[in-house]
Amino acid sequence: MIRILEPQDYDTWIELAEEVEPLFGPMIDSKEFQDGIKACIQSKNAFGIENENGNLAGIIALDRDKNEILWLAVGKEYRGNNYGERLVKRAIEELKSHGDIRVQTFSRKVNEGKTARGIYERNRFLDFKDSGKNLADIETVIMLRKG
Repeated sequence: MIRILEPQDYDTWIELAEEVEPLFGPMIDSKEFQDGIKACIQSKNAFGIENENGNLAGIIALDRDKNEILWLAVGKEYRGNNYGERLVKRAIEELKSHGDIRVQTFSRKVNEGKTARGIYERNRFLDFKDSGKNLADIETVIMLRKG
């Protein structure tokens, strides 16, 4: 089940962020990241997907003003269950009426990013421009889905 995140989901989001820091860069000790999580939750711009036991398995965050997917991660133990795909589809539904949708993700060169890229590609996102290295020193691109 996909649902809007609530303030009580903050700690779970921090735990998920800690798990993916090697690919995204330092987050959990960043006040800017912590404040960003709180703002996304407060503005109802963050969605989580629960597994069959009601555990939060993945999260997607949006910026409705910029029509952008800000953050997507699925916990390691929950990968392979189509959760990322379902979260991206939900994000598209939330954003599609506002035109083109952007997301920063891993470049084609990054083996660890192939799953995320595949999700975006299956949902009609195309590479738009290089975006340099993220805070983990990994090459990224901006992908665009025409509205």
